[in-house]
Amino acid sequence: MKPDSLKIARAAMILASALILGLVENLLPPVVPAVPFIKLGLSNVAVAFAAIVVGAPYAFLTAILKSILVPLFIGNPVMIAYSLAGAFMSCIVTVILIYVKKLSLPFISVLASLTHNFSQLGVAVLMTGSFAVAAYSPVLFLTGTAAGVVTGVIIYVAIKYLPEKILK
Repeated sequence: MKPDSLKIARAAMILASALILGLVENLLPPVVPAVPFIKLGLSNVAVAFAAIVVGAPYAFLTAILKSILVPLFIGNPVMIAYSLAGAFMSCIVTVILIYVKKLSLPFISVLASLTHNFSQLGVAVLMTGSFAVAAYSPVLFLTGTAAGVVTGVIIYVAIKYLPEKILK
């Protein structure tokens, strides 16, 4: 296989993983039952993994496609606006910080998770026409930090323990 073909094949597998993780996460009960829209963000593991393994363009493509396809698959197309904003902005943070190479993956993931949450909060303000939804900020900060640590550790473990030939 030519190197470009191999990169495209890897990117396709990562996108498929992101879609599967997004669908599975939708089937799980809410992390915080009182706030059912809060999720762990497992499909964002695939986006960060794509940034590391196949590069930034594929990470952005994965973020955009999973943000469109998962809401369509689960029958919630309104979620596309929230998902696109969060995934795109967090992907920018992830890609920049991964290429800086001075921060740990869990820390990068926390910053990306917080960016994701607050980007979605911005969409909620625009869609509802009310700044009152900003009252969720403390909950989003706490859950975003916790989710970022969990997903960051998952990314770290995946990168550290997967065979090198898969990663190159």
